[in-house]
Amino acid sequence: MKKIIYLAVTALTILTACGNKKAGPTVEASAAFSRPAVQKASSGNIDRLYVYSPQLGDTVTVDVWTPEGYNAADTTRYPVIYMHDGQNLYDASTTWNKQSWEMDSVTSALVAQGVIEAPVIVGVHSVDSTRIGDLMPQKVCDYNRVLADSLRAFFPEIKMRGDAYASFVATTLKELVDSTYAVRTDMESTSVMGSSMGGLMSIYTMSEYPATFGGAGCLSTHWVGTLDGNPAFPEAMIAYLAEKLPRDGRHKLYLDHGTESIDSLYGPWNDRVIELVNSLGYKTPETLETFTDEGASHEERYWAARVCRPLQFLLK
Repeated sequence: MKKIIYLAVTALTILTACGNKKAGPTVEASAAFSRPAVQKASSGNIDRLYVYSPQLGDTVTVDVWTPEGYNAADTTRYPVIYMHDGQNLYDASTTWNKQSWEMDSVTSALVAQGVIEAPVIVGVHSVDSTRIGDLMPQKVCDYNRVLADSLRAFFPEIKMRGDAYASFVATTLKELVDSTYAVRTDMESTSVMGSSMGGLMSIYTMSEYPATFGGAGCLSTHWVGTLDGNPAFPEAMIAYLAEKLPRDGRHKLYLDHGTESIDSLYGPWNDRVIELVNSLGYKTPETLETFTDEGASHEERYWAARVCRPLQFLLK
């Protein structure tokens, strides 16, 4: 059964398919926000949440997947993965390109095979008009003045909100999920994952909130930042990670990329990042896993085909 959870000014109201309502804690919401198509799960259940973000000053759509057999009343507590571009995670019939990560079916298959522990997956929707600014690692601009100028020239209308977005996920959203779902709240049981700009935001969020997120899954990470060939962004990103990436031997990092389309630009910079994280003490297979997907391009169908790798790495 799908649930749509409206976080409104007066109360948290859960509307089920039967029309039942249950009052909950007071959560502020913006006056107007979009309601994307509700995704359907082939296994497990999807809850639709509309969560007001005081950091972003807007309401964010969130789709939470819970696995088969999940019961909040049980004593079982689940690891949790926060994922970006949540509108593309579960149901290809609702996406712009009719592709999705198939997180519900891939995860369920791995659970059935006994190779991972069943997680709760929190999919944070992105919005086309703000996505680049929301998923841009904002503090990276501080490492290179040329970068800041380059980004302003390349994205003249983009408002950088990466710090606000990361704060929303790490604090407001996580506090809501921790209090609503049967999840473990410790760092080792909490990961963040995404592709492209979502890959950048995943490693950035773990670096900004190392006590909150113990793992980052970064697929087809958009290390280049822009497509104009300017190396300012990747160089600044590497400088940022050299200072901020957690290096306590407990955090886990997954890095991959394809070799076609935009992914063909990522290889040299991905190698630079791997060299850096190795120098910071990350070791394969304990805390680092990397993969090159030969022939794969920058599409959800390719991420769906290999997302079993970061899932097994982060949840084993």
